Amino acid sequence: MFVCSVPRRPVTLLRFALHLLAAFALAALAAACGPGYLDAAKKVPASDQNKQVYEVVKAYHAAVENKDVESLRKMISQRYYENGGTTDDATDDYGYDKCIQRVEMLVKNVKRAQLKIRLVDLQVTGDEAAVDYQYVGRALLSEGNVDAYRTYDSFSRMKLALESGHWMITGGL
Repeated sequence: MFVCSVPRRPVTLLRFALHLLAAFALAALAAACGPGYLDAAKKVPASDQNKQVYEVVKAYHAAVENKDVESLRKMISQRYYENGGTTDDATDDYGYDKCIQRVEMLVKNVKRAQLKIRLVDLQVTGDEAAVDYQYVGRALLSEGNVDAYRTYDSFSRMKLALESGHWMITGGL
């Protein structure tokens, strides 16, 4: 049996210490770069709290696309409130119950939905959050016996509140 051995350079304590120091320097440099951003404009830092809030927005849009009423119910707060678009007319204001009715109409009238979202801004103040985003998409709507695609391209603000450790939607749907 023939064995060939290649001489190796011994690893010295000094070399090991230098490698370890270099690894720590790289780790410190990576930490100094921060957590990154959730948006392309680099306005929203990717903090744990911001990520949690943004995950609710993404889950909402996924539930809309999948027409998943049960998931939507779970993320809408009992404190939900919408002013109906008119601040001086309280007759079009509505809360949780009417919001759920509108969500249930989704299953009846929307055959298919495709949405893309782009985060514009996200602000967390204590136990409340506001998320500004752009949504672009289209939906196949069925009204009566007529099916038609409708396109969307708009900006919206979703309001959320921290309730029992979970971010819940309180407005803006």
